[in-house]
Amino acid sequence: MKKFKIISYIILLIVLVILALTVYTSATQDNSKDEKEKAVSEIRYLDTKLVDLFNNMNNIEMRNYKIYTTKIEESRSAETTGGGNSSSESGQNSKGTNSDSSSSSGGSNTTNTEKNYEMTESGILTSSRDIDWTACKNEVELIYTSISTITLDLYKQNVTQEDILNFNKELDSLTASLQEENKQTALDNLIKIYEYIPRFAQNVSDDTLYKTVLETKLHVFKAYSKLDTKDWGTMATNLTDAINVYSSLLTNTGIETGKQSSINKGYVMLNELKNAVDLQNDSIFLIKYKNLLEEINNL
Repeated sequence: MKKFKIISYIILLIVLVILALTVYTSATQDNSKDEKEKAVSEIRYLDTKLVDLFNNMNNIEMRNYKIYTTKIEESRSAETTGGGNSSSESGQNSKGTNSDSSSSSGGSNTTNTEKNYEMTESGILTSSRDIDWTACKNEVELIYTSISTITLDLYKQNVTQEDILNFNKELDSLTASLQEENKQTALDNLIKIYEYIPRFAQNVSDDTLYKTVLETKLHVFKAYSKLDTKDWGTMATNLTDAINVYSSLLTNTGIETGKQSSINKGYVMLNELKNAVDLQNDSIFLIKYKNLLEEINNL
C-alpha cells in the first residue's frame, strides 16, 4: 500500500511538471509572437514615415484633397447704437468654426478672429512642388521619439547590430540634410536609410507579400530620387529592377485570392511608370508614381 502511494505521488509530480512546462512553453511562445508582431508594426511605422518624407520632397499629397485654414479678422465698435441689433450681428460667424474676441485699451473696439476651412484639390499638375521643410523636420523628429524602443525590439528579433547601428547613423545624416534644406542630399540619404527597411522585414516578418512590396518600393524610390537630375537611364534600370522583384507576386500561389486583382493592377502601374521614364516627362512620372504608391501601399 505504501509503495502504491509513492508511485502515485511520483506520477502526480511528473504530471504537474509536464503541465508547468507546457504552460511555460505556451507563455514563452505567446510572448515571442507578441514581440515579433510589435517589431513588424514598428517597421511599418518607419516605412510610413520615410514614405511621407519621400513624398514631401515634391510636395506630393497621397490624398486627392488638402484642407487649408485661413484667419478672418473683423473689428467692431463696442458702442454701436441699437445694442440689440449689434449683439445679434456680432454673434454671427461666417464659415469659421472658431471665433476669438479681444478688446483694445478702453474697451472701445472688439476684434473677432474666425477660422475659415477650405478643401481644395491637390494634384501633381495643379500643386506647387515647393518643399515644406518645417513639416519634414517635424516628421524626422517624430522618428527619434521612438527610435530607442525600436532599436531594442529589433535586437530581440536577432537583427544584426551592424544594421541597427548603421540605420541610426543614416537617420542622423538624413536629419542633417533636412536641417540644411538640401533636397538632393536629403533624397540620397532617404535611399540609404530606406534600404534597411526591407532588410529588417526579411529578419522579422513572415509575410512574403509585404516583404516583396518593400523591396519593390526601394527600387521605385531609387528612380524617384534621380528625377531632378534627369538621369533617365538609371531611373529606367531602377524600375526594371522593381518590375523584376514585383513580378514574383504574379505567380505566388500562397497569396490570398482577394489581393490578386490589386497585385495585377500594381504590376500594370509599374510598367506604366517605366513608360513615363521613356517619355522623360517629370510631371507624368510623378502622377504615375503617386497612383502606384496608393495602390501597393494597400496590399
